Amino acid sequence: MDVFAYVERLPRPGETLTGDRLLYAPGGKGANQAVAAARLGATVSFHAACGRDGFGDRLVASLEEDGIDMTGVRRVEDATGVAMILVDREGENEIVFVPGANGHVTAPPADDRVDVWVTQAEIPAAAAKGVLDAARATGALAIVNPAPAGRLPADLVARFDIVVVNETELDALGGNHAPTTILTLGRSGARVMPDGPELPAFPADVVDTTGAGDALVGGLAAGLAQGMPVPDALRLGMAAASLAVEHEGCQPAMPQRHVVDRRLAG
Repeated sequence: MDVFAYVERLPRPGETLTGDRLLYAPGGKGANQAVAAARLGATVSFHAACGRDGFGDRLVASLEEDGIDMTGVRRVEDATGVAMILVDREGENEIVFVPGANGHVTAPPADDRVDVWVTQAEIPAAAAKGVLDAARATGALAIVNPAPAGRLPADLVARFDIVVVNETELDALGGNHAPTTILTLGRSGARVMPDGPELPAFPADVVDTTGAGDALVGGLAAGLAQGMPVPDALRLGMAAASLAVEHEGCQPAMPQRHVVDRRLAG
């Protein structure tokens, strides 16, 4: 569950500020990416863990409303994970992540119906490795977004087919690079490394940047599952991200496919 507080500016250490408003919204990196992919037309199954609490009930119901298969979601006794997020008037943020039930996520089983697997670093490293193993078992594509930075071993990240990172996350990997690394550059766009194109960002009226990376990853995965080459799938994700930042929250801000197609068409 994301708990947003919107403020004039981000506080300095030891400083107390008065916020404008508070927002509770479904979140979690993996869930955000799943919702982004589903709203762009992908068939999505989610493998996760959440608590047997009110937040867990709300998150499961919200994901089911987007048509996501929740068979692989375990309910556990630990509290549902929470992110506490401050957002300033420019849309920049500070985030504290409390994993809770995310620490109970286990490796998923292999599934020959899956074309693209996606994982990230808000779950245990063993579970992320399990995603890679499940992909390798059937020849599916494996994508990792190693965020927050430094939580997954760099040598594990490098074994995935595609890695999506910002500059901080790229630095944390050192020289360990996957065959395809997508470097996101915020307002400057994104670059496909080592030899791919650099794509400009779509213009956007920024309100809240919190879910931008997740929208991009979900859009990339959806595009690849639909047979697009990497640059085209990345443009789909970038267009989704440009729309997501124009709204508050993460999952509530993920756009539908027809809206993204209009932005792609200019």
